[in-house]
Amino acid sequence: MPNTISDDVLNLQDIMKGGAIKPQDVRLDGVLDAKIGRTFVNDVIANHALLGMVTVDIAGALTKKRSGLSVSKGLLQRHTPGKALTEAQLAKLSTIGAKLDMQNGVELRAHINDDTLLDNQDNANFDTEQYDVFTTAFSNDIVYLGWVGTADNGAPAAPFNELAKGWLTVAAEATESIKATSPVNANKGKEVEAALYKVIDSANEDIVEEMTIFLNPTDYRAYVRMLGKEMLALKLIEDGKFLTIEGIPLSPQKGIPAGTYLGTPEKNMVLGLPKHIKRKRWYEDDIDALCYKFVVYPDYEFDIKKYVTLVTVVP
Repeated sequence: MPNTISDDVLNLQDIMKGGAIKPQDVRLDGVLDAKIGRTFVNDVIANHALLGMVTVDIAGALTKKRSGLSVSKGLLQRHTPGKALTEAQLAKLSTIGAKLDMQNGVELRAHINDDTLLDNQDNANFDTEQYDVFTTAFSNDIVYLGWVGTADNGAPAAPFNELAKGWLTVAAEATESIKATSPVNANKGKEVEAALYKVIDSANEDIVEEMTIFLNPTDYRAYVRMLGKEMLALKLIEDGKFLTIEGIPLSPQKGIPAGTYLGTPEKNMVLGLPKHIKRKRWYEDDIDALCYKFVVYPDYEFDIKKYVTLVTVVP
């Protein structure tokens, strides 16, 4: 069984307290205060490029209704003092704003063994390095869950892909999102190209020029290889840049199934992360290690679902 030990016993092992998280900010087994919770979430966001592009709502509560007007179109009207947007104008966009439900927690566990702690007695940056490791791991898994998540399964033994409904599942289940299919092709590059054009041709005309198309990395490579004879395409890849199609950026993402394409403005994609973050720490005698558990409560949504296009390749 884990043996919880007090802060004053840890002495040298009192890691992760010299940087972003300090002793006064969190109890041994407690909830980070709101300010430090926001700091932790911000550091998670900073560790993954996609999280810097989508809308991350750092919420103060576990449920929230967003306005979603920041990605809307066609809301200009004749100004009349004292009058708000008309019902007709709001109805034009159908449902506006995501409803975030962030009540199911996901946890990251990590441990630091005694040898590592002893080896770093003279490493003044050790606490910061460990903190960076934790936030980077969280960043990667939060994004990955956003693509592979299929269900909100509250069971303790829920598999990873059932910890939350990710963006693809939300898009597939939404009644207002645009859904289309594209045919299989023996030439994989041509198949991908046809699916990309299907996304563009199916998307809501209000946002087609502002959207990004997210796709499977292997599908992306097949498209790149088809275009490989074009020096421009090769130069872009060599420079670490992603291709575009008709000016629309392509964003390959680990976790998106082959033959699945999601088109939407990046800011229309919402990740809810409340500042309510739990941290537990204990010493595990069986493995001679200091153990940590962080718990966050993510939710994945779209502000305006009619601005979402999901294309799948079918035989």
